[in-house]
Amino acid sequence: MNHINYKEALQVLRRAGLTTTEVDRLCDFCRKHAASEMDRAAIDQRHLEFVRWLVTTHRLSDQIGADSHTCG
Repeated sequence: MNHINYKEALQVLRRAGLTTTEVDRLCDFCRKHAASEMDRAAIDQRHLEFVRWLVTTHRLSDQIGADSHTCG
């Protein structure tokens, strides 16, 4: 968020009746949440790369275990 949008957002929150402390706490929460989401995206990317490696090296395919699953 650029500086102008941030200032506008703060003004909107203040007009909505939030105190300075509440706005600060909300901003802290948003920063922590954004960092958490970036961490999650990085983990998901590493998982995807690992699965691609498994498929590329023929350690994983859609045929694994097909014979071991029977109905009935």
